[in-house]
Amino acid sequence: MDARRRRWLRGADLLWNVALMAFVLGGVALVPFHGDESTLVMMSRDYYYQFITGDWQQVFYHDPPLNATEQHLRLLNGTLPKYLIGLAWHVAGFQVGDLNDQWDWGADWDWNVASGRMPSAALLAAARWSAALPGALSVPVMFALGWRWGRRRVAYPASFLLATHGVILIHVRRAYMEAALQLSSLLVILAAAWWMERLAHRGEGARRWLLPALALGMASGLALASKHSGAVPVIAAGLGVLSAAVRLPRFARRQALGGLAIAAALAVAVFLALNPAWWSDPIGRAGEVLRLRADLVAEQAALFPDAAYSDLPARIGGLIAQVTIADPAYYEVASWAGPLSDGIAAYEASPWTGIRYGQGGAGDAAGAILLLLAAAGAARLGRDWRTWAAAPVIGLWALLTVLFILAAVPLAWQRYVLPLLPVIILLAAGGLGWVLTLLMQVIARRRPAPAPDALPRG
Repeated sequence: MDARRRRWLRGADLLWNVALMAFVLGGVALVPFHGDESTLVMMSRDYYYQFITGDWQQVFYHDPPLNATEQHLRLLNGTLPKYLIGLAWHVAGFQVGDLNDQWDWGADWDWNVASGRMPSAALLAAARWSAALPGALSVPVMFALGWRWGRRRVAYPASFLLATHGVILIHVRRAYMEAALQLSSLLVILAAAWWMERLAHRGEGARRWLLPALALGMASGLALASKHSGAVPVIAAGLGVLSAAVRLPRFARRQALGGLAIAAALAVAVFLALNPAWWSDPIGRAGEVLRLRADLVAEQAALFPDAAYSDLPARIGGLIAQVTIADPAYYEVASWAGPLSDGIAAYEASPWTGIRYGQGGAGDAAGAILLLLAAAGAARLGRDWRTWAAAPVIGLWALLTVLFILAAVPLAWQRYVLPLLPVIILLAAGGLGWVLTLLMQVIARRRPAPAPDALPRG
């Protein structure tokens, strides 16, 4: 390929990613509101405490707590998204007094609005941009991950499917934790893939471990600080790199294991730097977080028995339905259908909803096709296990994500399966690229040979 053609293709790659990122950002103002956005905006007070007033005592752990609600939410949720929200409203010119109170899920919509628990439109817009930007940045990261697997034949469909998936778009455009989690998780897997490819060279490439180790450690810390479920891709990445390291000769193996230890230490350091409430007793805080998470899951299952799964087969069936034929879920509480009806109609009438899987007909067919392509991608991944060094980390990421959702998610709530969608999308893109390659090979074999008089002479 000549230099001019390479430059043209790289320019096309750039324009493709910019266009998809713009599409993700385009629907930020229209996506319907969710009460958890109020809670995240309220939690961004920690940005005010730490970076505006410097009153760090407000964010340290206290027993008894200085503010029970704030300390409970500080432990239960990721911290990185609230810092991004705080930075956004600070840059936009808001003051801490402009922040709303936490949404009260025990009261109805009208009471929450009347008591100042919904952020103003301008404040909500600023908060959403802080979430939507990481969601948009996920697109080129997915493109890079697809490129490492199958160059443009995987990178283009992977980035397209991520940027246009209707369910993902709803959640990464809101002032949630999901966009930061999605971006950091993809960065974790990309860093692990990069490192494993270097380790596969067993020579000079295997010895150049510092940069991928630092990238993996930084991304892992950010994933853990975005949402605690970020531990799933972090564990998958660590196991993937470890599986590559143990096959190396002794000296290279020691270097790789040392790099993995540095990555783990950096991940812990980044996570703790973003979680001052853990500083006094990290082990104790970890145990308390696990207890709070278990209590929350039990409380949700008790409050929403109709949405609770009865057994493991129901969880498996529900998981498959959520990623294929389930309608886009804008809310979990049935009473929200009325207040959100106009907003949902306006959003779905806009050009920014992306591909809407589910809702019957073509949507159900699209979901089924996506899952079939993901199955083809999983088969391709098995075929590429020995030729693509990073294949094990993708397989581990998929397996651990499925196991985590089946074990930890007791409710048929769509947002809880979001971490699986980027995995399915990457596998589907790999499957699509493989199918297209096979079709082209079949067409080439069936193409008739040129007539003898059409052959070049001399």
